[in-house]
Amino acid sequence: MRTEIEKTIKHEIVEVFGRPIVSSRDCIELSDEIYQKTKAQLNFNTLRRFFGLVKADYPPSHSTLAILSKYCGFNSINDINPEKIDRNPEQVESASLLYYLVSLFNETAVMENSDKTFLSIVRHTIKFLHNHPGLTDKFQSLIAKTPNGQTFYFEQFVNVNQLNFYYGSGLRYYMNEKRTPEGKVFAYSVWLLRDWLAGNDAKVLQYAEQIREEKYTPKGNLYIDSRYYAAWMLHAQTTGLPAEEVLIDLYKFYSSAAVQNHAHAEQVFYFECIVAEALILAGYYEDALYYLGNAEVRQKKSECCKYVNSIQCVKLLTAIAFYKTKSNEKAVAIFDTIKPSDFFFISHKYYGILYLHLANALRRKHSKYNESLQTLVEKTGFTRLQTELM
Repeated sequence: MRTEIEKTIKHEIVEVFGRPIVSSRDCIELSDEIYQKTKAQLNFNTLRRFFGLVKADYPPSHSTLAILSKYCGFNSINDINPEKIDRNPEQVESASLLYYLVSLFNETAVMENSDKTFLSIVRHTIKFLHNHPGLTDKFQSLIAKTPNGQTFYFEQFVNVNQLNFYYGSGLRYYMNEKRTPEGKVFAYSVWLLRDWLAGNDAKVLQYAEQIREEKYTPKGNLYIDSRYYAAWMLHAQTTGLPAEEVLIDLYKFYSSAAVQNHAHAEQVFYFECIVAEALILAGYYEDALYYLGNAEVRQKKSECCKYVNSIQCVKLLTAIAFYKTKSNEKAVAIFDTIKPSDFFFISHKYYGILYLHLANALRRKHSKYNESLQTLVEKTGFTRLQTELM
């Protein structure tokens, strides 16, 4: 197993560093970069031995592997699972296509976050990767180095269906390149969501502590700020501690000029949906209805918030919140208008699970609903959602 881990670390270093380690100069530059990103020092001779450029009389120490793991974006050696990292000859055979996709992100000028042309490029790229999984690891390592890749591919298009797979794994590339408190908080918050959905409470607590250490203050990047508040709601649910302070802080920020006077309505709408979703998962249904009500109003007023998949998201969350607050008639009326086939393609499995739970709760059971629910849980790894949520 140790040999496989070392092999995986070598591969990941090449992905993060951007080229193979084949010379002493590469080792010197890698040593400098490791220090810049981890504040831990590895002598270039240690690296030469690790990559087989000089004879090694003994295997690399645990501390060496720990530093290299951190450089690759893992929290520890224990987080490395060689079996979960895609390795496919298609990566080599499709190199030209891969670099073309990356160039679209790197060289396309984007005037604003709601640039419809560029957002379309992102959507089609994600769909392409879904059909060519062997390309995902290399693509994510490259796209994480570009500002557009960080902003659009990772932050705006959180691939919920793939949290336990290539997207969740690829976030380590994002955090390695965007090592600001904002970048770290985003990655930790999304990983916290992943492990909450997977029922891994120990990891939830670990990521919450890492978020706390960043001493982050929301500033108006609502794609990140929404994830920050969602993480604290899920942390409160995990610990069983009262969430009043989080709720108050969330409301104050939401009522501030940073949100209410925000230049982009679609970011505010996104914020409202994400925090409402977290509030529902954490059991704060009345609070969720407040944000969902505002999202619905915003959706009717703003063209940029009228995507079909967004409408279905708001409907489902609202129906769940109404059901949980004993407003069954309202829940049923909304449920009957939901089109599951229109759920957003990077979260349709996740929302499909929530939809089937609500269908069962409203006694709209179908003979294959439980089978479908089990299949979706297995495909996403969201075992916390295995049991009835309603």
